[in-house]
Amino acid sequence: MLINISDAQVVQPLLQRKSLSPEHLYLYSGKHYNPGTRVAGESLVALETELTQSTLLYLQAQDLFEELDCCYKVLSKALVDEEPETFVLVMDELAGRFKHIAIHHFDLAYAYLAWHTADDYPVMHHMLVALTLFRVGLCSNRFSDEELTSHLKAALTMNISMLTLQARLRAQTEPLSRDQRETIRKHPEQSANKLKLLGVKDEIWIESVRMHHELPDGSGYPNQVPNNNVGSVLLSVCDSFNARMAQRDYRSNFTAEQAVKDLFAHADHLYSCFTAIILEELGIYPAGSLVQLTGSQIGCSLIRGETAISPVVLVFRNLPSPGPGAALVDTSTDGHKVRNALPRRDLGKLPGLLELLSKVV
Repeated sequence: MLINISDAQVVQPLLQRKSLSPEHLYLYSGKHYNPGTRVAGESLVALETELTQSTLLYLQAQDLFEELDCCYKVLSKALVDEEPETFVLVMDELAGRFKHIAIHHFDLAYAYLAWHTADDYPVMHHMLVALTLFRVGLCSNRFSDEELTSHLKAALTMNISMLTLQARLRAQTEPLSRDQRETIRKHPEQSANKLKLLGVKDEIWIESVRMHHELPDGSGYPNQVPNNNVGSVLLSVCDSFNARMAQRDYRSNFTAEQAVKDLFAHADHLYSCFTAIILEELGIYPAGSLVQLTGSQIGCSLIRGETAISPVVLVFRNLPSPGPGAALVDTSTDGHKVRNALPRRDLGKLPGLLELLSKVV
């Protein structure tokens, strides 16, 4: 059964993107568009209904993924180049884009970043955490817009002092060396100090980075002091969750259920509150997760469903033998329930998410 995606989930967010013009809609419907002719609003609405919902979803994804790829390149360059003249301005621009994406395109953006995290973990992880942090912070009603924006920029820059080590650790199978452990232990303070040298004067941003591995009960690092900074606790939760969900060469990725169980084990009220919001927003099978359905179909969780266990899944493989082509499946229906999450390493190299989506258009 193909998923019936509501207008609120697809059509409206799609039309809110400035880069989606009448020309795009006409192009994908096979009609000729004359830019000199004014198109009535009702004509566009009629045109939307002619397009399949899978096509609308693909159009949204194509535009969104291009923007995320642009953000990735800009963030990567900013973190590596460390140019004081432009660093703060670039981060301000990226923060504005991530805020819009977190509000209007959260599921698809999370799916893309989670699916492609292994492409460049050090930078992609910053982006995933920033997206998660803004969404969870917004839902918590604990922050002003200005405060939450500062914490979002902290998420984009929290590991700026250890990017090289993070890249090396992705492929490392032996235990951490003493020097590596020391670099990891010191990176919150070293990253905060580096941000000051890059011209950051926002104390909320700097303190959030400095404290993001200190825990409320004082068991964190580097200084093992109780962390009462609500924003840095939020950053810590989002960082920890997404780190657990990422595939590593030396271990399989956690399932969301395992990850939140780990986070709830902290037994801290604030930690638990933010963890509960993550579970509510992402569900048991977060967007970008590899899942197996009851009919032995394999797919990527794409959009959170009405319940935490019934996402929209982009099915692209059938086991044990080839079956029907790719399809968007509503897992709330009988015969299409999600059986379990799968470790990414079990299926080896997988196609890009946009390539998979193109198969259902």
